[in-house]
Amino acid sequence: MKKKISIYWPLAVIVPLAAVAYLHAYGDAATHAPLAARQVTAELARTVSYGYITDGGTAKELPVVRRGAPFGASEAS
Repeated sequence: MKKKISIYWPLAVIVPLAAVAYLHAYGDAATHAPLAARQVTAELARTVSYGYITDGGTAKELPVVRRGAPFGASEAS
């Protein structure tokens, strides 16, 4: 009995680790699915209402955000 345990203990460790790695790698795939049509429409409406897209259908240039700047800080500060 002692010989069987010493032979198969690596298998008892590797199989659960492989299962966890598989679930970790392929478990997030469902969360990256394309958005539904109603969600895309809502996102488009939100960008238009924020003024990121103009009436002509062109995108407005967004201001550059500096790293480390507090949220809502203006360019002059």
